[in-house]
Amino acid sequence: MKLPNQYWTKKDIQDVKKAKSFGDLSVVAMRVVARMPQPVGEVCGPITSGGLGSREKNLKAFNQAIDKLRKAGNCIFDQIPFEEKLYEFTQAKWYKGGLQLLSEFYLPIFKSGLIDTFYFMSLWHTSMGAKWEHDQAKALGIRIVYL
Repeated sequence: MKLPNQYWTKKDIQDVKKAKSFGDLSVVAMRVVARMPQPVGEVCGPITSGGLGSREKNLKAFNQAIDKLRKAGNCIFDQIPFEEKLYEFTQAKWYKGGLQLLSEFYLPIFKSGLIDTFYFMSLWHTSMGAKWEHDQAKALGIRIVYL
């Protein structure tokens, strides 16, 4: 079992695999972020809507942005290890739409104060989720940087 990075444990991976809700995943994410040296940033941009026109292309661009920021010395929370399970949940019968994922997975992380900067990718404004993140950043006083 390969860990996504040094801030993850085997238990985190197991808990992601057995998660039953967005909230379960959010708890794991906050554990991971809490282990990271502060300050911690997060990349915001299109994954499932907008962007480069496909989830695969958007995820590739996301990974490139994360890598570039890390190489520049920034500590970046990588939400990509959660994407497979998040996507699985969006296909479930109980899923109520985009705001459910955003409010139950991301919002608790943002409200925790563990993320201090959002790095917005160039096509962020084409994504419903990234627009929502932009609004949350303003409401919660999280610093915004445009890439």
